[in-house]
Amino acid sequence: MQVLKIFELFFLQPLLWLGLLRSYLTAKRRVKNERQHFQSAINPQLVEVRHFLVDGCLLGVLMTVISLALGLVVAPIWVVIYEIVAAISLIIIPGALIPVTAFGLSWLLYWVMSPELTTVGGVLQRHGIATTSMSGNLVVNGLLLLAIVLAATAILLRRHVHEGRSPQLQPDQRGKRLVRYQWQQLLVLPVGILVPGDWLHATISWWPVFMVGERSFSILLLPLLVGTSVRVYKQLPQVAWRQLAVRYGWVACASVVVAIIARFAVLSPQWLLTLMGLIVVLTWGILAQHRYHDRHQQFRYSDTEQGVRVIGLRPHTPADKLNIDLGDIILECNRQPVNTEAEFYTALLKSPTYVHLKVRNRQQELIITETAIYNGAPHELGIVLFTDQED
Repeated sequence: MQVLKIFELFFLQPLLWLGLLRSYLTAKRRVKNERQHFQSAINPQLVEVRHFLVDGCLLGVLMTVISLALGLVVAPIWVVIYEIVAAISLIIIPGALIPVTAFGLSWLLYWVMSPELTTVGGVLQRHGIATTSMSGNLVVNGLLLLAIVLAATAILLRRHVHEGRSPQLQPDQRGKRLVRYQWQQLLVLPVGILVPGDWLHATISWWPVFMVGERSFSILLLPLLVGTSVRVYKQLPQVAWRQLAVRYGWVACASVVVAIIARFAVLSPQWLLTLMGLIVVLTWGILAQHRYHDRHQQFRYSDTEQGVRVIGLRPHTPADKLNIDLGDIILECNRQPVNTEAEFYTALLKSPTYVHLKVRNRQQELIITETAIYNGAPHELGIVLFTDQED
C-alpha cells in the first residue's frame, strides 16, 4: 500500500504531464509534416509518446535500482527547485539542451539560496524566505544523478538508433530542395531517491518513513528529465546517433569518475559545483562538436537531376529488404531510367509484384537490388522520394 502512495505522488507532479504533452505535440507535428509533404505519414504511429511511456518505465526501474543501491540522498528543497526549473525549461529551452541545462541550473539556484555560501542566501534568510544548506556529499550525489541523466540519454540514442529518419524539407538560398533529419525524444524518468528526515511525512502525514541507524529517510520518485533533440543535414542519421550515444556515455563515465574522486577528496561545495558545471559544459561541447562535424561533410540530401534520391524509408514495408539507404540515388527501376517520382511509379507498375532497382549509393558505387512487392500497390513499396514539383 505504501508503494502505491509513492507512485500516486509521482503521477500528481506537473513535470510528468508537461513532458508527456511535449512528446505528444512532437509526434503530432512530425506526422503532420510527413502528410503535408509526402501525401501520407512515413510512420503514422506516435512513437515519441510510446517511448515516453515504455522507455520511461524501463529506464526508471533501472535507474531507481542504481540510485537506491548507491544510497543517493538529495535535499527536499532541491527537488522542488529542480522540478520548477525543468518544467519551465520544457517550455522555453531548445530540446537538445533541456535535461543538462535544467539540472545544472537547479544546483546553481540551490547554491545561491545557501546563506553559508552566498550573500544572496543571507539576504533571503533575513527576509524570512526559506533557504538551503549545502554539503559536499550532497553535490557528489548530484554528480551521480547527472551521470544517470547522461547514461539514460546514451541508452535512448542507442536503443532507437534507427529512428529520427523522418525527412524534413528545407530549401537552400537558391531554392534547391534539401532534407534534414531530427532525433527528438524527451522522457521523464521515475527515479527513486532518498529524502533525509521526515520532511515529507510532516507535509503529507501518510507518507512512509523508515530508519537507517539513527537517521530517518523517505523514498521519493524524482521525475528526472532525460533525452535530447539533435539534427543532421549531411550524415547518415543512424551513424550520427550512434556516435552521439558513445559520447554521452563517455561524459556519463566522466561524471562518475569525478564523483568518486570527490567522495574521497576534501573539496568545498563551490569546487564540486564547478566540476558539475564543467560536466554540463562538456555535454554542450559534444552537441556543438556534432553540429560542427555535420556541417563540414561534403554530402547533402538534395534533389538530383539524374535519377531520384531516396530521402525516406517507411518501416515494415518491402523497402526493408532492399539494399538501399537514405541518400542513395535510384537510376533505374525495372530496367527503365527514372528521373522523377512519377517516372519511378510508372516503372513500378510494369512489374506489379516485383521490383528491380539500379542504385548509386553514397559511396558512388553502383548496386543492383530487388525484392517482391505488394501486388497492385506500388506506393506501398516504402521508398520516399522528393515529390515532383509543379511547373
